[in-house]
Amino acid sequence: MRALTIVAAVALAAAVVMALVTDSTTVKAVALTLGGCACVLGVSLAFYAVGRSEDEQRERDRVAREEREGGRGPY
Repeated sequence: MRALTIVAAVALAAAVVMALVTDSTTVKAVALTLGGCACVLGVSLAFYAVGRSEDEQRERDRVAREEREGGRGPY
């Protein structure tokens, strides 16, 4: 996940540099597309991190519940 965060940050930085350095419409369009993809990747990573932490918490709760019940099943 850290690698994807770095990729998103580098892509966003490249998009900003590309947009500021040139007057070409094509390069500005590429920069806008690259920046948009970097932002989508960033938001996706945030949702992934939240979902992953919820899964880990659910697993900890399950283990704690099983320890409290002494390994008995639900029935």
